[in-house]
Amino acid sequence: MSITVGVVGCGSISRFHFSGLEKAGARVKWVCDLEEARARPWAEKFGARYTADYRAVIDDAELDAVFVLTASAAHKPVCLESIAAGKAVVCEKTLATNADDALEIVRAAEAKGTVFYTSYMKRFIPAVEKAKELLPSLGRITSAYIRSFQPAGPIWDEMPPEGFFHTPPGGTSMVIRNYGGGALVCCGSHILDLTGHFLGRPHRVYGMTHVPEGRDYDLQASALLETANGPVHYETIWHPLRQIGFLRDGWDERMEISGLNGRLDLYTTWWDQVDTKASLLIHYDNETGAATEYRYAPVSPFDRAVAFCCANIEQGVQGAQSPLTGYDVDELIATIMRSSQLCEAVNVNWRA
Repeated sequence: MSITVGVVGCGSISRFHFSGLEKAGARVKWVCDLEEARARPWAEKFGARYTADYRAVIDDAELDAVFVLTASAAHKPVCLESIAAGKAVVCEKTLATNADDALEIVRAAEAKGTVFYTSYMKRFIPAVEKAKELLPSLGRITSAYIRSFQPAGPIWDEMPPEGFFHTPPGGTSMVIRNYGGGALVCCGSHILDLTGHFLGRPHRVYGMTHVPEGRDYDLQASALLETANGPVHYETIWHPLRQIGFLRDGWDERMEISGLNGRLDLYTTWWDQVDTKASLLIHYDNETGAATEYRYAPVSPFDRAVAFCCANIEQGVQGAQSPLTGYDVDELIATIMRSSQLCEAVNVNWRA
């Protein structure tokens, strides 16, 4: 038996989800996108039906699940209507462009009793899974340093005259319209998810963001996050440095977690180069004095995340990942932004 799904949104990230669905043996019955040219190749590949109206997908009683792969600004109506129709939902990150909408979505899923996932696929990187397994060996956690430095070219010097990073006078940039934030949302959301995944929900935040004059989005965000497992030093940035990072390819995303008995150093790779680059984990054990490297062959965490979701949807169970995952990240983003605006530490108001 396999599940029957509809896919809403056929932009660039969809190819990773389609790969995962194919390998999981799911039947793709519908593909939906406002631009038929983007959806038609997938419709032909899977023998699926095409529509520009997501409601046609949701109205199909045969579907077990809807994969919502649009920009974040379109997530709320598609998710809510899919949930109301009794479908399981797998939604790309971030769940919404603000914490209130994210909360509304997860509350709807819980009230309906549907399986619901926000696709924070970095949980399924083999090096991340190994780090989670080894975490108890560190003993009491004392501190963590978590950062995501992502190359974006020379956008600090001057604002681009058009495109994704352009803020028109008196208007709104494409990055804000589509995602509700800049580097904090687009670069930093995954490592905020991993912060909660490893260390639990932060309860207090002191955050700072840098928004250049004339723009409506941040290029850099940093925060001190207080958790029950010690402080987390967090930073994310769009930068112009071409050869930093452990592979010297400009991508510099790292988690360092220290405890009284050892340390974990985790280095991730480009999210869209999963077929050629793999993440690295180094575990230091203070008792033996040994540092062990865990290197894995390149493997798509999207494939592994989709397989996890499909298996649980088929069984009708939520599985190990909470439906609150997407809300948790969006609430943290909102708290960091609020702390930055107030220039003071702020308690996180966990509402679910």
